[in-house]
Amino acid sequence: MPISPLFAAATVPIPLAAPDARLQGLHLEHDDLDAAIAALSLSGSADDLIITRLKKRKLHLKDEIAALMAGVVCDRVARAS
Repeated sequence: MPISPLFAAATVPIPLAAPDARLQGLHLEHDDLDAAIAALSLSGSADDLIITRLKKRKLHLKDEIAALMAGVVCDRVARAS
């Protein structure tokens, strides 16, 4: 089953950038996925497989955000020392 254009952005990797810009992009994608999941859930005609995949992607983004946040905090502490 091909991915509909609505969800294509959820599968496109964000290019590596400065940590703050990357973090902002990940937060934006996470929020977009949250909105898409909510809209699909409310529609009643959503494919459970698509929703499951979007939720997995959202969790992956959450983990990536946490890892990047830890790195940014460590970098800022190291620069302050």
